[in-house]
This record gives sequence, C-alpha cells and structure tokens, in this order.
Amino acid sequence: MRTFGLILVFLGFLLLLKEFQPAFLDWLRPYAPYIKDAFWGVTLIAFGLYLMTRRAARRVVLLLYLIYLLLYLVV
Repeated sequence: MRTFGLILVFLGFLLLLKEFQPAFLDWLRPYAPYIKDAFWGVTLIAFGLYLMTRRAARRVVLLLYLIYLLLYLVV
C-alpha cells in the first residue's frame, strides 16, 4: 500500500505541475493522441500478461501499466 500511496502522490504532483506550469509537459504533447487512443489495447495486453505471468513478472507488468496510466492521466 505504501508504493500505491507514493504513486498517487507522484501523480498528484504531476497533475499540479500540468495545471500551474503547462510548459513542463510540452515534450509529451505530440504523443498525446497515441497515448489516449491506445488505452484499451494497452489495458487488455497488461491484464493478459498479468494473468499469465508469475509473481515477480507480475510486479513488472503492474509497474509498466502504472507508468502508462500516469502518462494517460497527465497528457
């Protein structure tokens, strides 16, 4: 739960930076449509990999998916 809390705090800081300093994320703007359009595909692939892999690999899949969600929410 502590890791989840850290992720939420990091997401909050990114969203605040986006709100008060929008130029901070200008380097991601060209990729925004690709990140938004691929949401369901990435979600299904991550869920399938999560179900198929063992415990250690599940954490990697979960971490990569959380990074994608951060990008999705911030962009």
